[in-house]
Amino acid sequence: MPLIEWSEHYSTHIPSIDEQHKKLINMINTLNEALEAGNPQSVMQDIFDALIVYTMTHFTYEEKLFEKHQYARDQQHRDEHRNLTTQIKKLQQKMNQGDFMISIEVMAFLKDWLDNHILKSDMAYADYLIQHGVK
Repeated sequence: MPLIEWSEHYSTHIPSIDEQHKKLINMINTLNEALEAGNPQSVMQDIFDALIVYTMTHFTYEEKLFEKHQYARDQQHRDEHRNLTTQIKKLQQKMNQGDFMISIEVMAFLKDWLDNHILKSDMAYADYLIQHGVK
């Protein structure tokens, strides 16, 4: 069973953003499935690394939209991105040093992070960007 199931309550009603969020959810679910299956740590590390790269791509996409459409809370949202990026990179660094293993606690962190980021922060900009023609 997936850790996170996409539903309309996650939708920003901006198809480009929703597709990226769906991909993030799928990547987190893939990582969770690898954990549940007892896959080697190296497999999970590869999935985690890909998740980090995609997260950075997603954040960059959002930030370009904010800049283009002069979103008033641009800096606040960028700060949230930087904070999340720092937290995730710390986990990645620990993993690369062998001090960290992907665990149920990490999966809970990723689920909470995604829920909070989409349902609070991203929903805050959705109407603004839609009004400015973002699709």
